[in-house]
Amino acid sequence: MKNFVFFITTVFLSLQTVHAQDAYSVVHIADSLKQNADAVIRVYNTTYTRSSVGDYALDVHFVITVLNKNGNNSAELTLFYDRNTKVSDLKGFVYNKNGQLQHAFNKNEILDLAANNSYTLFSDSRLKFCKPAVSDYPYTIEYKYTIENKGIVGFNTWMPQKGFNTSVEIAKLTFCTSEKFDIKYKELNYSFLHEVSDKKKWKIYYWTANNLKAVEHEPHMPNSLDFIPAILLSPDNTAYEDTKGDFSSWKSYGKWGYNLIINRDELPLETSKFIKELTDTIPNKKEKAKAVYKYMQSRTRYVNVTLGIGGFQPLMATDVDKKGYGDCKALTNYTKALLKCAGLESFYTEIGSGDHHEIKFTDFASTNQTNHIILCLPVDGDTVWLECTNQKIPFGYIGTASQNRYALMITPDGGLLVKTPSLNANQNTRTSNTILTINDSGNADFIITTKYYNNLYSEIFELLNISEKEQKDALLRNLSSYRSIKLESFSVKDKSDTIAKGELFVKGNLQNYASIAGKRMLFTPGFFHKNELAALIQNKRKVDIYEPLSYSYIDSLQINIPKNYSIEYVASSSQIESTYGECLINVKQTESAIMVVRKLSIKHGNYNFKMLDEISNLIRSMVSFENKKIIITKTD
Repeated sequence: MKNFVFFITTVFLSLQTVHAQDAYSVVHIADSLKQNADAVIRVYNTTYTRSSVGDYALDVHFVITVLNKNGNNSAELTLFYDRNTKVSDLKGFVYNKNGQLQHAFNKNEILDLAANNSYTLFSDSRLKFCKPAVSDYPYTIEYKYTIENKGIVGFNTWMPQKGFNTSVEIAKLTFCTSEKFDIKYKELNYSFLHEVSDKKKWKIYYWTANNLKAVEHEPHMPNSLDFIPAILLSPDNTAYEDTKGDFSSWKSYGKWGYNLIINRDELPLETSKFIKELTDTIPNKKEKAKAVYKYMQSRTRYVNVTLGIGGFQPLMATDVDKKGYGDCKALTNYTKALLKCAGLESFYTEIGSGDHHEIKFTDFASTNQTNHIILCLPVDGDTVWLECTNQKIPFGYIGTASQNRYALMITPDGGLLVKTPSLNANQNTRTSNTILTINDSGNADFIITTKYYNNLYSEIFELLNISEKEQKDALLRNLSSYRSIKLESFSVKDKSDTIAKGELFVKGNLQNYASIAGKRMLFTPGFFHKNELAALIQNKRKVDIYEPLSYSYIDSLQINIPKNYSIEYVASSSQIESTYGECLINVKQTESAIMVVRKLSIKHGNYNFKMLDEISNLIRSMVSFENKKIIITKTD
């Protein structure tokens, strides 16, 4: 019997080798697809077969050639599944550079793990994981698998290019659906070869992409859906764990969402009574809401729940009140219930949060454009937005990840697209005041006071919530490029009230701040706060530049020089403006001091990559001043 199994296995592997030896040989990869590529996708065939309103199967055949060690991650396979999905027929094969089969994965090499993380309490999510142990480059990996789904709320966005520095020979997407259950689709950033055919009671969609060149990562890139070929897919009608929905519009999508939260905001009588007593004596509605928000923060913590319908439906408010935890859905629903007790109406709101996740397509309702829940509170002619998952952030602060984008407010009448706030550069500010005093030996003492407002509060938020030792280590790492910095004292304070505001105070000294050459001392201005924009200075660029928010830095620097020195040289004031922003440097001097005010103002937006020179010139003007030596001369 063992000999027979060995014989069958040998024949199978031989057939695989004959099949792949020519097709997967590296010599067939065009030179244009190797340029800037760490890996080349040889085949990426994805087939959906939707048999009913709530059932579909996904078949994938994926082949990728890894050219060097930087491409190893692209050869890994991670498949998530839960009680509503089943992974079957998973096979993996490894080929050498000539396309010859070297290895077929066995069951022990395909890991099956719980997909829980440190903040997930309840989840039935699991994953299958394959990682080839190959170091002889180039090599090729082939995967084949099927995923059966019982329940539909959406389909993943199809992106044939999986990551940066990866090119594609050929990729095909096929969607087979019963004529009763059509789909919506939206093609992005590529002229796909597209066909539609009708076969009896089936409608079949075909898309093909060929010879996609590798895209290199560049600083300040926009959302990948702005430049990477992709196809959005969404069902018009859905069925998931005894719920049915109509996703043909955002309004009808919102009705499905409303049915998931209706009657889940009831609270225990004791809690309702407490909230009323807490807020009845507060006349201002916004102050009432602030008191409720602080109460919620004091009693809860974030824990993820993704068990079945729990991945879309919040826990009951009574459960959150009793247990003191919940995910973004549960904590938002709980806060909504608390505000209701205080006589304040608020709205559960879906949003795409993060640099690369947002509702970008207002004409295309789909679940894969949202990933988070926040709360919308109309009050006193204003709208307050509440992030309910963080117990430390100020009232009304939702952070940069959810700013200036569309969100879907869930109302009894359905979904309503609204926009979260967009603050200008004069509202999102960091202001610093530095006094730096140089002594005769070239060392310097300094005092820095820095204030962070609105979205730039995010630059100090992490410091506010770590230990004093961790704060000191972070300041030494990030405050300055000076190696010989010593901190005497520092403080980090949250000054938030009507807006998010933080304050940093640092006192210390710098050894060998100025270099001594005969009677002269030479040094560069000590602005301390690092210039992260310098990464944008490039010789060429292929992708647009994206700035997620407008902001300004205003840094005031006073350099006191030793009494027996005079100023020989300091760069003059300058100003440069561009579509991207403005840099103003104002220099004044007295007999004993040099005063510099540097203001950098950046405007939110997408900037065409052809504007690189203009943007680089703006940043160079600031970097140039920072690098120019100031010279003072001994007078006696």
